[in-house]
Amino acid sequence: MKITKVFGPPGTGKTTFLLNKVEEFLQEGIPPEDIGYFAFTRKASTEAKTRAIARFENLKEKQFSNFRTLHSLAYSRLGLSNGRMISSAQMKEFAEKVGMDNVYVNSGDESWELKTDNPVLNVINLARLKMVDLEKEYNASSLNIGWHSFLHIYNSYRKFLEKNTLLDFTDLLEQFSVCDEDIYPKFQVVIIDEAQDLSPLQWKVVSRLIKKSNKAYIAGDDDQAIFGWAGADVKSLLTYEGEHIILNQSHRIPRKIYTYADKIANRIKYRVPKEWNPRDDEGSLDIITNFRNLDFNDNWLVLAPSNYVLNEIHAYLKSMGILFERNHIRSISEKVVDAVDSWNRIMNYESVTASNVKSIYSYLNKDLIKRGFKKFEGQSDVRYTFDDLKKNHGLLSEKSSWIDALGKISDDQSIYIRSAIRKGQSLLGNPQVKLSTIHGSKGGEAENVLFFPDLSEKFCSLSFKDPDAMHRLHYVGVTRAKKSLNIMQPERYDRSFSI
Repeated sequence: MKITKVFGPPGTGKTTFLLNKVEEFLQEGIPPEDIGYFAFTRKASTEAKTRAIARFENLKEKQFSNFRTLHSLAYSRLGLSNGRMISSAQMKEFAEKVGMDNVYVNSGDESWELKTDNPVLNVINLARLKMVDLEKEYNASSLNIGWHSFLHIYNSYRKFLEKNTLLDFTDLLEQFSVCDEDIYPKFQVVIIDEAQDLSPLQWKVVSRLIKKSNKAYIAGDDDQAIFGWAGADVKSLLTYEGEHIILNQSHRIPRKIYTYADKIANRIKYRVPKEWNPRDDEGSLDIITNFRNLDFNDNWLVLAPSNYVLNEIHAYLKSMGILFERNHIRSISEKVVDAVDSWNRIMNYESVTASNVKSIYSYLNKDLIKRGFKKFEGQSDVRYTFDDLKKNHGLLSEKSSWIDALGKISDDQSIYIRSAIRKGQSLLGNPQVKLSTIHGSKGGEAENVLFFPDLSEKFCSLSFKDPDAMHRLHYVGVTRAKKSLNIMQPERYDRSFSI
């Protein structure tokens, strides 16, 4: 058994390195089905699979079925179906039974994963991921609920799942981690990507997978381990047996930003020392006092440790008619964009799809649509023109601008759209400017980064309890920049990352 740990500093092409290894294994005659490639998120595993399929054109997608998440593998090997996984409706049913308020539930990484913002359920789940005593995790939390009430919710939740023969997302790994040996697949090669983000429970599964394989590659970067609050266990990456490789050439980070980032990394006490090189470009790094002097007509990533810090620049960008995304949500919704674009197209005698018409009708003035036609029931394989809609589908409007016709678009949105259009910005496509928390930006990059170092009271507290965690967060934020890094002067130096 040979185990190799691959440490990939920012922009050093960790995924490319791993796919090159996959290519070597295929050339050695190892079938793709005998290679297990596991990433922390479905997005990462899908990206690796997509890149592998594009590179190995003679192979079929189904042959890369083991490029997946650990949860997906557990789901498959345990022979489960969607009906066994707790649904959104069932989670809300449980919440009502125990009297929990504000249990917002949405889909997670997999179609059958649920995420909730309920702090009690999150602490329960965190204890399970970290494989620690429930009371210990409760005592470490800041929950405003007594222990006996907390324990009652936990016991009620487990009984609810058992009574309805349901499992939740963490149950998958808990059951898979202790199942019979023959349930685990035997791979010739196991590759674990983003290993710094794995929880102790996931490491338990990884260890069992590696034990049955001939060769293993564990890839990650301990300096970018920023999900400890969610149960990630960077110590397992650092202490796991095996030789290690450090990828030493960044294709992202220019020299000035590298020098700054390296100083941050060297403040981290518990780490693997790494020597790596920036790309051959000077780049720029500036401490600024006013972000309004920056030119946002380019590729920008605006980062802050906490979401509320982004509020001021959010308002500024809107006032300037600059389109952006904030935490992956567009500043103008896709439905509004579709309605405006589709209306303009039918005004130019073009045809649109039924989906486009539904968007238009959602925002049309009431007096421009006949009663009974509000809910457009079109055919997906048919295209519709302005004349079709007037003749057969209840449209009463004459030729007019979208501003006059789509009166249900709010005044605020309408003014913003017109301002963006005047600036020559395209409503279609992805905005060039993205606002994000540092945690939400993991894996991202941009030509230009605007970095807000201001820390919330919670993060200030964490900086004393776990300075390594804060240095890693700082490091991840500044290493998203490919060309220029602009650090906003903090409001208070005693409540910010050290700059």
